[in-house]
Amino acid sequence: MGSALSTFTDFVNATGPSFITGPDDVIMEAAKQSYLLGRFLKGQDRAKVLSGGSTIKDQVIFDEQNTAEYYDPNSTFTWTNPQVLTEWEARWKFLVDHMSWTDQEVELQGMSNYSREARHQVYKRLKRSKEQRMWTSLINKMEDQLFQVPEVANMETSTGKQPYSIPAFVNEETNGLFGGVATGAPGAAWTVVEGINPSTESGWVPQQIQYSSNAVSTGANNIIAAFDNMFYSVKFVAPPTKEQYFEVSNLYSQFIACSKGGLNVYQRLMRDYQDTFITTSRQDPAFIRPQYAGIDLEYVTTLDTAALYSADTQASALVAENAGATVAEDTGPRYYWLNSQYLCPVFHTSRYMEKHPAMRHPNQPFTTIAPVDCWMNLVARSRQRLGIVWPAGDMYNANYAPI
Repeated sequence: MGSALSTFTDFVNATGPSFITGPDDVIMEAAKQSYLLGRFLKGQDRAKVLSGGSTIKDQVIFDEQNTAEYYDPNSTFTWTNPQVLTEWEARWKFLVDHMSWTDQEVELQGMSNYSREARHQVYKRLKRSKEQRMWTSLINKMEDQLFQVPEVANMETSTGKQPYSIPAFVNEETNGLFGGVATGAPGAAWTVVEGINPSTESGWVPQQIQYSSNAVSTGANNIIAAFDNMFYSVKFVAPPTKEQYFEVSNLYSQFIACSKGGLNVYQRLMRDYQDTFITTSRQDPAFIRPQYAGIDLEYVTTLDTAALYSADTQASALVAENAGATVAEDTGPRYYWLNSQYLCPVFHTSRYMEKHPAMRHPNQPFTTIAPVDCWMNLVARSRQRLGIVWPAGDMYNANYAPI
Protein backbone atom coordinates (compact mmCIF):
# COMPACT_ATOMS: atom_id res chain seq x y z
CA MET A 1 0.00 0.00 0.00
CA GLY A 2 2.89 2.35 -0.83
CA SER A 3 0.60 4.88 -2.49
CA ALA A 4 -1.73 5.35 0.48
CA LEU A 5 0.09 8.42 1.82
CA SER A 6 0.28 10.30 -1.48
CA THR A 7 -3.29 9.30 -2.32
CA PHE A 8 -4.58 10.66 0.98
CA THR A 9 -2.65 13.91 0.54
CA ASP A 10 -4.13 14.32 -2.94
CA PHE A 11 -7.57 13.59 -1.50
CA VAL A 12 -7.15 16.36 1.12
CA ASN A 13 -5.87 18.86 -1.44
CA ALA A 14 -8.62 18.13 -3.94
CA THR A 15 -11.52 18.04 -1.49
CA GLY A 16 -12.90 21.24 -0.02
CA PRO A 17 -13.38 21.62 3.74
CA SER A 18 -16.51 19.83 4.85
CA PHE A 19 -17.44 22.61 7.31
CA ILE A 20 -16.56 25.89 5.59
CA THR A 21 -16.10 25.95 1.82
CA GLY A 22 -16.89 29.48 0.71
CA PRO A 23 -18.10 32.93 1.72
CA ASP A 24 -21.72 31.82 2.12
CA ASP A 25 -20.67 28.79 4.17
CA VAL A 26 -18.59 30.88 6.57
CA ILE A 27 -21.75 32.67 7.60
CA MET A 28 -24.09 29.69 7.57
CA GLU A 29 -21.92 27.03 9.16
CA ALA A 30 -20.43 29.22 11.87
CA ALA A 31 -23.95 30.33 12.78
CA LYS A 32 -24.88 26.70 13.49
CA GLN A 33 -22.57 26.72 16.50
CA SER A 34 -24.29 27.45 19.80
CA TYR A 35 -21.85 30.27 20.34
CA LEU A 36 -22.19 34.05 20.57
CA LEU A 37 -20.23 34.20 17.31
CA GLY A 38 -23.17 32.46 15.63
CA ARG A 39 -25.57 35.11 16.95
CA PHE A 40 -23.46 37.82 15.29
CA LEU A 41 -23.33 36.02 11.95
CA LYS A 42 -26.80 34.53 11.65
CA GLY A 43 -28.91 36.24 9.00
CA GLN A 44 -26.26 38.82 8.19
CA ASP A 45 -25.98 40.52 4.83
CA ARG A 46 -22.94 39.16 2.98
CA ALA A 47 -21.77 42.70 2.19
CA LYS A 48 -21.47 43.46 5.91
CA VAL A 49 -19.36 40.48 6.92
CA LEU A 50 -17.19 40.17 3.79
CA SER A 51 -14.90 43.02 2.80
CA GLY A 52 -11.74 43.67 0.80
CA GLY A 53 -9.06 46.35 0.83
CA SER A 54 -5.95 46.90 2.92
CA THR A 55 -7.99 47.89 6.01
CA ILE A 56 -11.65 47.94 7.10
CA LYS A 57 -13.08 51.45 6.83
CA ASP A 58 -16.40 53.26 7.02
CA GLN A 59 -17.69 56.74 7.72
CA VAL A 60 -20.04 58.18 10.31
CA ILE A 61 -21.72 61.56 10.77
CA PHE A 62 -21.65 62.86 14.35
CA ASP A 63 -22.93 66.36 13.57
CA GLU A 64 -24.89 67.27 10.45
CA GLN A 65 -24.00 70.98 10.99
CA ASN A 66 -27.55 72.05 10.43
CA THR A 67 -27.94 74.43 7.48
CA ALA A 68 -31.75 74.56 7.31
CA GLU A 69 -33.38 77.95 7.87
CA TYR A 70 -36.76 79.58 7.54
CA TYR A 71 -36.97 82.49 5.07
CA ASP A 72 -39.25 85.09 3.56
CA PRO A 73 -39.65 85.58 -0.22
CA ASN A 74 -37.09 88.40 -0.41
CA SER A 75 -34.34 86.68 1.57
CA THR A 76 -30.78 86.34 0.32
CA PHE A 77 -28.80 83.28 1.27
CA THR A 78 -25.27 82.38 2.25
CA TRP A 79 -24.49 78.89 1.01
CA THR A 80 -22.05 76.59 2.80
CA ASN A 81 -20.55 73.20 2.17
CA PRO A 82 -20.20 71.43 5.54
CA GLN A 83 -17.69 68.58 5.76
CA VAL A 84 -19.31 66.19 8.21
CA LEU A 85 -17.86 62.73 7.55
CA THR A 86 -15.63 61.11 10.16
CA GLU A 87 -13.82 57.94 9.13
CA TRP A 88 -13.17 55.00 11.39
CA GLU A 89 -10.64 52.33 10.52
CA ALA A 90 -9.86 48.83 11.75
CA ARG A 91 -6.91 46.74 10.67
CA TRP A 92 -7.05 43.17 9.49
CA LYS A 93 -5.96 40.58 12.04
CA PHE A 94 -4.61 37.27 10.87
CA LEU A 95 -5.54 33.87 12.25
CA VAL A 96 -4.05 30.54 11.21
CA ASP A 97 -4.86 26.98 12.17
CA HIS A 98 -3.94 23.65 10.66
CA MET A 99 -4.56 19.96 10.52
CA SER A 100 -1.74 17.46 10.29
CA TRP A 101 -1.16 13.75 9.83
CA THR A 102 1.83 11.46 9.98
CA ASP A 103 2.94 8.79 7.53
CA GLN A 104 2.18 6.21 10.18
CA GLU A 105 -1.43 7.36 10.66
CA VAL A 106 -2.18 6.81 6.99
CA GLU A 107 -0.01 3.83 6.12
CA LEU A 108 -1.12 1.78 9.15
CA GLN A 109 -4.85 1.97 8.39
CA GLY A 110 -4.67 -1.58 7.07
CA MET A 111 -5.97 -0.68 3.61
CA SER A 112 -3.82 -2.99 1.51
CA ASN A 113 -6.73 -5.36 0.83
CA TYR A 114 -9.45 -2.72 0.69
CA SER A 115 -11.52 -2.02 -2.36
CA ARG A 116 -11.35 1.45 -3.88
CA GLU A 117 -14.69 2.39 -2.31
CA ALA A 118 -13.68 1.13 1.13
CA ARG A 119 -10.36 2.98 0.90
CA HIS A 120 -12.24 6.17 0.04
CA GLN A 121 -14.39 5.79 3.17
CA VAL A 122 -11.27 5.43 5.34
CA TYR A 123 -9.82 8.59 3.79
CA LYS A 124 -13.10 10.41 4.30
CA ARG A 125 -13.39 9.39 7.96
CA LEU A 126 -9.78 10.32 8.73
CA LYS A 127 -10.07 13.64 6.91
CA ARG A 128 -13.30 14.52 8.70
CA SER A 129 -11.83 13.84 12.14
CA LYS A 130 -8.85 16.06 11.31
CA GLU A 131 -11.11 18.82 10.00
CA GLN A 132 -13.49 18.59 12.94
CA ARG A 133 -10.67 19.20 15.40
CA MET A 134 -9.24 22.06 13.32
CA TRP A 135 -12.53 23.89 12.72
CA THR A 136 -13.52 23.52 16.37
CA SER A 137 -10.14 24.90 17.41
CA LEU A 138 -10.35 27.84 15.01
CA ILE A 139 -13.94 28.82 15.83
CA ASN A 140 -13.33 28.46 19.57
CA LYS A 141 -10.35 30.80 19.23
CA MET A 142 -12.56 33.46 17.62
CA GLU A 143 -15.28 32.86 20.23
CA ASP A 144 -12.85 33.22 23.13
CA GLN A 145 -11.56 36.49 21.69
CA LEU A 146 -15.01 38.12 21.88
CA PHE A 147 -14.61 38.87 25.61
CA GLN A 148 -10.85 39.22 25.93
CA VAL A 149 -9.50 42.06 28.07
CA PRO A 150 -9.07 45.05 25.73
CA GLU A 151 -5.39 45.85 25.24
CA VAL A 152 -4.70 48.90 23.14
CA ALA A 153 -1.27 47.67 21.99
CA ASN A 154 -2.72 44.39 20.72
CA MET A 155 -6.01 45.67 19.25
CA GLU A 156 -5.78 49.33 18.24
CA THR A 157 -2.22 49.68 16.97
CA SER A 158 -0.89 48.67 13.55
CA THR A 159 1.50 46.17 15.14
CA GLY A 160 -1.10 44.40 17.31
CA LYS A 161 -2.09 40.82 16.55
CA GLN A 162 -5.47 40.49 18.26
CA PRO A 163 -8.90 41.45 16.90
CA TYR A 164 -11.00 43.87 18.90
CA SER A 165 -13.08 42.35 21.67
CA ILE A 166 -16.61 43.39 22.68
CA PRO A 167 -15.42 45.21 25.86
CA ALA A 168 -13.18 47.39 23.71
CA PHE A 169 -16.39 48.91 22.31
CA VAL A 170 -18.86 48.36 25.17
CA ASN A 171 -17.68 48.94 28.74
CA GLU A 172 -18.48 50.95 31.87
CA GLU A 173 -15.38 53.18 31.80
CA THR A 174 -15.53 56.95 31.24
CA ASN A 175 -16.32 57.67 27.57
CA GLY A 176 -16.13 53.93 26.95
CA LEU A 177 -12.31 54.03 27.04
CA PHE A 178 -10.95 50.93 28.74
CA GLY A 179 -8.90 51.79 31.80
CA GLY A 180 -5.21 50.88 31.57
CA VAL A 181 -2.89 50.10 34.49
CA ALA A 182 -4.50 52.66 36.80
CA THR A 183 -7.60 50.47 36.99
CA GLY A 184 -5.77 47.16 36.93
CA ALA A 185 -6.04 46.62 33.17
CA PRO A 186 -2.90 45.58 31.29
CA GLY A 187 -1.04 48.10 29.15
CA ALA A 188 -1.86 51.72 28.47
CA ALA A 189 -5.30 53.31 28.71
CA TRP A 190 -7.27 53.64 25.50
CA THR A 191 -7.55 57.14 24.00
CA VAL A 192 -9.14 56.29 20.63
CA VAL A 193 -11.26 53.40 19.37
CA GLU A 194 -10.99 52.56 15.66
CA GLY A 195 -9.08 55.83 15.38
CA ILE A 196 -11.88 58.05 16.80
CA ASN A 197 -11.60 59.84 20.15
CA PRO A 198 -14.88 59.46 22.10
CA SER A 199 -13.75 62.15 24.54
CA THR A 200 -14.37 64.70 21.79
CA GLU A 201 -17.03 62.80 19.82
CA SER A 202 -19.87 62.04 22.23
CA GLY A 203 -21.63 59.98 19.55
CA TRP A 204 -18.79 57.46 19.77
CA VAL A 205 -19.55 56.52 23.40
CA PRO A 206 -21.61 53.42 24.31
CA GLN A 207 -24.76 53.80 26.41
CA GLN A 208 -23.98 53.20 30.10
CA ILE A 209 -26.74 52.72 32.65
CA GLN A 210 -26.38 51.58 36.26
CA TYR A 211 -28.73 49.75 38.60
CA SER A 212 -28.51 49.78 42.39
CA SER A 213 -30.85 46.98 43.46
CA ASN A 214 -31.51 43.33 42.72
CA ALA A 215 -34.83 43.35 44.59
CA VAL A 216 -38.46 44.02 43.74
CA SER A 217 -39.63 47.03 45.72
CA THR A 218 -41.49 50.27 45.13
CA GLY A 219 -39.31 52.66 43.14
CA ALA A 220 -36.39 50.22 43.07
CA ASN A 221 -33.64 51.09 40.63
CA ASN A 222 -33.23 47.44 39.78
CA ILE A 223 -32.14 45.63 36.62
CA ILE A 224 -35.56 45.83 34.97
CA ALA A 225 -35.73 49.58 35.65
CA ALA A 226 -32.27 49.93 34.07
CA PHE A 227 -33.48 47.90 31.09
CA ASP A 228 -36.41 50.31 30.71
CA ASN A 229 -33.90 53.12 30.41
CA MET A 230 -31.48 51.28 28.14
CA PHE A 231 -34.20 50.19 25.71
CA TYR A 232 -34.93 53.79 24.74
CA SER A 233 -31.26 54.79 24.88
CA VAL A 234 -30.25 52.37 22.10
CA LYS A 235 -33.48 52.75 20.12
CA PHE A 236 -33.23 55.09 17.14
CA VAL A 237 -36.40 55.72 15.14
CA ALA A 238 -36.35 57.08 11.59
CA PRO A 239 -38.43 60.17 10.75
CA PRO A 240 -41.70 59.72 8.81
CA THR A 241 -40.08 60.74 5.50
CA LYS A 242 -36.70 60.22 3.83
CA GLU A 243 -36.21 57.22 6.06
CA GLN A 244 -33.74 55.74 3.57
CA TYR A 245 -31.15 58.18 4.92
CA PHE A 246 -31.52 57.04 8.53
CA GLU A 247 -30.45 53.91 10.36
CA VAL A 248 -33.30 51.81 11.76
CA SER A 249 -32.49 49.03 14.21
CA ASN A 250 -33.78 45.57 13.48
CA LEU A 251 -35.21 43.98 16.63
CA TYR A 252 -33.93 40.56 15.59
CA SER A 253 -30.34 41.82 15.42
CA GLN A 254 -30.43 42.95 19.06
CA PHE A 255 -29.57 40.72 22.01
CA ILE A 256 -28.39 41.05 25.61
CA ALA A 257 -25.27 39.06 26.58
CA CYS A 258 -24.87 38.11 30.22
CA SER A 259 -23.46 35.53 32.61
CA LYS A 260 -25.31 32.67 34.25
CA GLY A 261 -25.58 34.75 37.41
CA GLY A 262 -27.01 37.65 35.43
CA LEU A 263 -29.54 35.38 33.76
CA ASN A 264 -30.60 33.87 37.08
CA VAL A 265 -31.06 37.25 38.75
CA TYR A 266 -33.19 38.48 35.84
CA GLN A 267 -35.34 35.33 35.92
CA ARG A 268 -35.84 35.69 39.66
CA LEU A 269 -37.01 39.28 39.19
CA MET A 270 -39.46 38.08 36.54
CA ARG A 271 -40.89 35.57 39.03
CA ASP A 272 -41.04 38.08 41.88
CA TYR A 273 -42.97 40.60 39.80
CA GLN A 274 -45.94 38.28 39.29
CA ASP A 275 -48.32 36.20 41.39
CA THR A 276 -48.83 33.37 38.89
CA PHE A 277 -46.77 31.68 36.21
CA ILE A 278 -47.58 32.10 32.56
CA THR A 279 -47.26 28.46 31.57
CA THR A 280 -50.25 26.29 30.69
CA SER A 281 -50.15 24.53 34.05
CA ARG A 282 -49.39 27.77 35.95
CA GLN A 283 -46.86 25.70 37.91
CA ASP A 284 -43.63 25.92 35.89
CA PRO A 285 -41.33 28.63 37.31
CA ALA A 286 -38.73 28.34 34.52
CA PHE A 287 -38.34 31.03 31.88
CA ILE A 288 -36.68 29.04 29.11
CA ARG A 289 -35.94 32.03 26.89
CA PRO A 290 -35.91 35.23 28.97
CA GLN A 291 -36.50 38.41 26.98
CA TYR A 292 -36.97 42.10 27.44
CA ALA A 293 -39.19 43.87 24.87
CA GLY A 294 -38.73 40.87 22.59
CA ILE A 295 -34.92 41.04 22.88
CA ASP A 296 -33.29 37.75 23.90
CA LEU A 297 -30.98 37.44 26.87
CA GLU A 298 -28.07 35.27 25.71
CA TYR A 299 -26.06 33.28 28.23
CA VAL A 300 -22.32 33.65 27.57
CA THR A 301 -20.22 31.13 29.48
CA THR A 302 -17.12 33.34 29.30
CA LEU A 303 -18.79 36.05 31.35
CA ASP A 304 -19.10 33.72 34.36
CA THR A 305 -15.40 34.14 35.07
CA ALA A 306 -14.09 36.87 32.76
CA ALA A 307 -11.94 39.35 34.72
CA LEU A 308 -12.99 42.54 32.93
CA TYR A 309 -13.96 44.95 35.69
CA SER A 310 -11.97 47.31 37.88
CA ALA A 311 -12.79 47.74 41.57
CA ASP A 312 -11.92 50.65 43.84
CA THR A 313 -10.35 48.42 46.46
CA GLN A 314 -8.49 46.22 43.96
CA ALA A 315 -7.04 48.68 41.46
CA SER A 316 -4.02 46.43 40.99
CA ALA A 317 -6.03 43.86 39.06
CA LEU A 318 -9.22 43.34 37.11
CA VAL A 319 -11.86 41.13 38.68
CA ALA A 320 -14.84 39.04 37.58
CA GLU A 321 -18.37 40.33 38.14
CA ASN A 322 -18.91 37.85 41.00
CA ALA A 323 -15.68 38.66 42.82
CA GLY A 324 -17.45 38.66 46.18
CA ALA A 325 -17.52 40.66 49.37
CA THR A 326 -13.80 41.52 49.20
CA VAL A 327 -14.68 44.07 46.52
CA ALA A 328 -16.40 47.11 47.97
CA GLU A 329 -18.07 48.54 44.90
CA ASP A 330 -19.63 47.77 41.54
CA THR A 331 -19.87 44.01 41.99
CA GLY A 332 -22.66 42.13 40.24
CA PRO A 333 -24.03 41.07 36.85
CA ARG A 334 -23.31 43.05 33.70
CA TYR A 335 -25.66 43.08 30.72
CA TYR A 336 -24.21 43.87 27.30
CA TRP A 337 -26.84 45.30 24.94
CA LEU A 338 -25.49 44.35 21.52
CA ASN A 339 -26.72 44.77 17.97
CA SER A 340 -25.19 42.80 15.12
CA GLN A 341 -26.15 45.54 12.67
CA TYR A 342 -23.52 47.74 14.29
CA LEU A 343 -21.08 45.28 15.88
CA CYS A 344 -20.04 42.26 13.84
CA PRO A 345 -17.03 40.19 12.73
CA VAL A 346 -15.83 41.07 9.23
CA PHE A 347 -13.85 38.63 7.05
CA HIS A 348 -11.62 39.42 4.09
CA THR A 349 -13.10 38.33 0.78
CA SER A 350 -9.80 36.70 -0.27
CA ARG A 351 -9.05 34.94 3.01
CA TYR A 352 -12.29 34.10 4.75
CA MET A 353 -11.18 30.52 5.48
CA GLU A 354 -8.46 29.90 2.93
CA LYS A 355 -7.32 26.30 2.73
CA HIS A 356 -3.69 26.00 1.61
CA PRO A 357 -2.11 22.95 -0.06
CA ALA A 358 -0.69 20.28 2.22
CA MET A 359 3.07 20.64 2.77
CA ARG A 360 6.02 19.11 4.58
CA HIS A 361 8.77 20.76 6.57
CA PRO A 362 12.32 19.43 6.22
CA ASN A 363 12.65 19.20 10.00
CA GLN A 364 9.56 16.97 10.18
CA PRO A 365 9.83 14.76 7.10
CA PHE A 366 7.17 12.29 8.25
CA THR A 367 4.45 14.86 9.05
CA THR A 368 2.18 16.62 6.58
CA ILE A 369 0.59 19.98 7.42
CA ALA A 370 -2.50 21.56 5.81
CA PRO A 371 -2.92 25.17 7.08
CA VAL A 372 -6.02 27.36 6.96
CA ASP A 373 -5.69 31.14 6.90
CA CYS A 374 -8.34 33.63 8.05
CA TRP A 375 -8.16 37.45 7.89
CA MET A 376 -10.79 39.15 10.05
CA ASN A 377 -11.61 41.61 12.79
CA LEU A 378 -14.53 42.56 15.02
CA VAL A 379 -15.67 46.07 14.10
CA ALA A 380 -18.21 48.59 15.35
CA ARG A 381 -20.11 50.82 12.95
CA SER A 382 -21.85 52.66 15.79
CA ARG A 383 -21.11 52.66 19.52
CA GLN A 384 -24.08 54.69 20.75
CA ARG A 385 -26.41 51.94 19.54
CA LEU A 386 -24.68 49.53 21.95
CA GLY A 387 -24.75 49.66 25.72
CA ILE A 388 -23.96 48.12 29.09
CA VAL A 389 -26.11 47.85 32.22
CA TRP A 390 -23.88 47.55 35.26
CA PRO A 391 -24.12 47.66 39.08
CA ALA A 392 -23.76 50.81 41.15
CA GLY A 393 -22.39 49.40 44.38
CA ASP A 394 -22.00 45.90 45.76
CA MET A 395 -24.77 43.70 44.35
CA TYR A 396 -23.01 40.63 45.74
CA ASN A 397 -25.31 40.35 48.73
CA ALA A 398 -28.38 38.46 49.93
CA ASN A 399 -30.16 39.26 46.70
CA TYR A 400 -27.37 37.94 44.52
CA ALA A 401 -26.02 34.46 45.14
CA PRO A 402 -22.63 33.31 43.77
CA ILE A 403 -22.69 31.35 40.53
